[in-house]
Amino acid sequence: MRIAVIHDTKKPDLPSKELLQVIRDKGLEPMFLRISSLSASFNGEISLFYGRRRILNLSGAIIRSLGSVTSVEQYVRRLALLKNMEQTGVVVMNPVDGLALARDKYAALIALSKAGLQVPKTLVTEDIGLAYDFVKNIGKAVIKPLIGSRGYGSVLVDNPEVAFRIFKTLVSFNQVIYVQEYIDKKTHDIRVFVIDNEVLASIQRFSTKPNEWRTNIAQGGKAKAYNPPEEIKEMAIKACEVLGLWYAGVDIAEDHKKGYVIFEVNAAPDWQGLMEATGVRPAEAIIDLMVKKSRS
Repeated sequence: MRIAVIHDTKKPDLPSKELLQVIRDKGLEPMFLRISSLSASFNGEISLFYGRRRILNLSGAIIRSLGSVTSVEQYVRRLALLKNMEQTGVVVMNPVDGLALARDKYAALIALSKAGLQVPKTLVTEDIGLAYDFVKNIGKAVIKPLIGSRGYGSVLVDNPEVAFRIFKTLVSFNQVIYVQEYIDKKTHDIRVFVIDNEVLASIQRFSTKPNEWRTNIAQGGKAKAYNPPEEIKEMAIKACEVLGLWYAGVDIAEDHKKGYVIFEVNAAPDWQGLMEATGVRPAEAIIDLMVKKSRS
C-alpha cells in the first residue's frame, strides 16, 4: 500500500517525518509530495502527476498543508487537485470538503454555532467603521488572519483607536478584517486531539512569556497532560463531526459567563507539545485510521 504525506516544504517537517516513519514501520510505501509540484489533467479520465511523473497506485494521502497560498487561483487549484485525488479513489485525509471548511475560520464557526456549540462573537468584514464599532462595543478583541494557524498574525487589542489603525492597514492591502471577542483564558486553554470520533489525548496549554496571551506551542507555550471532563470531550468530537474531519486539534477555553467555548478547529494540527506532555504518538493513530479507511 502506497501512502503519501502532502506538504509544501522542501523537506518534511516534524509531523510529516513521523507519519512517513510510521508508514515505513508498518511495511507500507511512503511518499512525500510537495503540493506545488502536484498536477492533474483530464482527457476522459483524471491523471495525477508529481513533476512530470504520473502518480500510480496511490492508496491514500494525508494533507499536512496546502502550502503558502498567495492567490485565489492558487488556492482553488490546490483544492481542486485534492478533490481530483478523491475522485480517482485515493483516500484523502482529512477529506477535502472538511479541510476547506475548517480552513475558513469564519465559515467553521458558523457551522459549529448552528450545531449548538459555543463560539466567540465574531465579525468578518471589509468595512473599517463596522469593525471599529465592534471593538468599541466588545471591549477586548483579537484580530486574526481569516486563514492561518499557530497563532501567527493574531493581535490582541483593547483600544478601538489602535484597532482602527490595524484595520486601515489590512484594508489598504486588500485583506479581509476578521475580529473576534477575546475569551479570557486565565492562564491556559485546552487542546483536544480527536481522531476517528474518539479523544486520543488532551493538553492544557500555558503561556510562559510575560504579557503574552497566546498559548500556542509555536509561540513558546508549554503543555501539560490533561484529562478533560466529558463535556469537553463531547464538544470536541461533535466539532469534528460537524466539520467533516477524521482527525483534528480542537481548541477550547472556559469563559466565566459562557462556559466552554470553541475558538478554533485545526484540521492539520501539530502535535509535538502534545506528544511530549502525554507520551501519545498521534502519527501512529493517524496511519492506522488511514489504513482502515483505505481497506474499507
